[in-house]
Amino acid sequence: MKKILLQYFWIYLIGFVILTVFVLTLPKNKNRLDFIEEEIKKVQEKKKILTIKEKELEKLATDKEWDEVDKDTTK
Repeated sequence: MKKILLQYFWIYLIGFVILTVFVLTLPKNKNRLDFIEEEIKKVQEKKKILTIKEKELEKLATDKEWDEVDKDTTK
């Protein structure tokens, strides 16, 4: 009986330690609006850096992707 209780104690102890480490390492939830605004700022910064040729290539790539989507939806 003592051996079984000792085994349960270790199981609960290990589970508690794992749970504690998991809770302490979880990232804090950001406000979703703040997160979205940060992502928008990152994209805007990337667009400012692009050259004219890179902007044209990006436009062609997005047009091609939308054409593929249109083809898939018309099937």
